[in-house]
Amino acid sequence: MSQPNRAELPAFKLDQQGLARVFGELEAAVMDAVWSLEAATVAEVCARLGQDANYKTVTTVMNRLVAKGALRRRHTSSRAFVYSASESRAAFETRLSRRVAEGLLRDFGALAVAQFVDAMDAVDPELRARLETMVKSARDAAEPQA
Repeated sequence: MSQPNRAELPAFKLDQQGLARVFGELEAAVMDAVWSLEAATVAEVCARLGQDANYKTVTTVMNRLVAKGALRRRHTSSRAFVYSASESRAAFETRLSRRVAEGLLRDFGALAVAQFVDAMDAVDPELRARLETMVKSARDAAEPQA
């Protein structure tokens, strides 16, 4: 069986928040639980999700996440499978945000950058100063040394 391509990302849903932008709501909750636990059985994920979690449904979702390449599954000496994330949350978020940014820049160019700059003040006023520092550092590094 071929391994899913991690470079391919699911659709980005603008009307959702957090991980639900790229996963279904239950998939997002499962991924959050697995990242928190580092490695987990279905029972451990169900316990993390709370008493409303249906074992069979969570099993199905976790196996779908394996098929999508987001989770890995290994057999243990007991009958239970142990699941772990294919990459860290930080690596996933970095890859996702880079792909989204590249797509916006490719499709909308300077207009996308202008919208990011305008949106920064509404989200985090200190973000603009940090971004300006990053841009200045990148510019300084790119300039030829005299």
